[in-house]
Amino acid sequence: MSSDILNNLNPGIDDLHPYEPGRSIEEVVAEFGHDEVVKLASNENPLGASPQALSILKGLENDLHLYPDGNGTKLKEEIANHENVSFDNIIIGNGSNEILELAARAFLNPNTSSVASKHAFAVYKIVTQSSGASLIEVPTYNWGHDLKSFRDYLEPSTRVIFIANPNNPTGTYNNHEEVYSLLKKVPSSVLVVLDCAYFEYVTKDDYVKPLDLLNEFENLLITKTFSKIHGLASIRVGYGIANPSLIEVLNRIRQPFNVNAIAQAMASIAINDHEHIRKSIELNSQQNEFLFDQLTKLGLDCIPSVGNFITFKGNFSGREMFNKLMKKGVIVRSVDLYDMKDYIRVTIGTESENLKFLKALEELL
Repeated sequence: MSSDILNNLNPGIDDLHPYEPGRSIEEVVAEFGHDEVVKLASNENPLGASPQALSILKGLENDLHLYPDGNGTKLKEEIANHENVSFDNIIIGNGSNEILELAARAFLNPNTSSVASKHAFAVYKIVTQSSGASLIEVPTYNWGHDLKSFRDYLEPSTRVIFIANPNNPTGTYNNHEEVYSLLKKVPSSVLVVLDCAYFEYVTKDDYVKPLDLLNEFENLLITKTFSKIHGLASIRVGYGIANPSLIEVLNRIRQPFNVNAIAQAMASIAINDHEHIRKSIELNSQQNEFLFDQLTKLGLDCIPSVGNFITFKGNFSGREMFNKLMKKGVIVRSVDLYDMKDYIRVTIGTESENLKFLKALEELL
C-alpha cells in the first residue's frame, strides 16, 4: 500500500497493534498434529453453551433469509426483566465490545482523553486511540484498579473512564464502596463505563451492585456479555445498561441489525437458564481454589482471581512458556500485550482440563 494513504491515518492508530486473540484449537492441531488439544486461553465456559439455548437452534433455519429484529425487542425485554430495569435502559451489541466502542465514538475525539487502569482490558486502548483520543493509564494497586487515585488522573480533556470489574487479565475486583466513592468524585460530565463481563463468577459479598448506582448516577454505563458464563462467545452478543437518554445517544450511532437473529434468540433463552448458570459458578468456584493451590505448590506466584481465570508468574518468559505448552497440546494466554511479560493467564477449565494443563506445566518447570 502507498505510504501516502497511510499518512492520513487518524491520530493514535499508528501506536496500535491488532488485537491478538487466543489461538484456536484448529490452528494448534494443524501446526503440531495433536490428537487432543485443551484450550484454556480465552476465558470461555468449559461447560459450553446454555443447553436451553442450544435446544432452539434447530428451529431457526427457516428465517435465515430475513433480517433480524433491528431493535432486539425480545432480547431487550428478557434483559430488562432479568436486570429489573426498563426496556429503555437497554442497548444490545455485537458482544459487549461493541458497546465499549459506541461509548468511545460518542464521546471521544482527538481533543479528548479517557482514563483506565494499567494492565486493564486491551480494548479500552483500541477504542480510545482509534477515536483519535489519548489514554491515561493509572498505576495499579496489588494488580487491581486503584480507584482512590483515579480522580487525580482526570484532566480537563477527560470524557470517559473505563473500569473492568472484575479486571481482565488480573482477576482483581473493586467493591461497592470503592466504585461508589469514585462516582461521587467524578464530574457528571464524564462517562463512567463499568465493564462487568465476568460479574456472574464473583462470590464476594462486597462486590459492586451496579444497578443500585444507576438511579443516582446518570453518567454511568454498565456493560455485560453472553460470551462468558452463558457460553455464547462465538455468536457475539452483549448489552449495556444506562439511563434512557444515554442509551438513545448510543443508538444513534449503532449500526443497523448489529446483533444477528441467532444470537438474539439464543441469548433470550440463555439469560434465564438458571441451572446452567448455577453449575458454571459451582464448577468455577471449586476449580479456582484447586488450580490456585496447585499452581502455588509449584512455586508460582498467582494473582488471586474472582473471575474464571488465574494469572500467574514463574521463572520464565510468558511468551516462551505459552509456546512450550502449545507444543504439549495446551493453549493458554501470554499477557505481554498487557506489559506482563513474565506472566501466563489460564482459563479455569473442567477438572480433567486443569489436570492436563498442570501435568504439562510441571513437566516444563
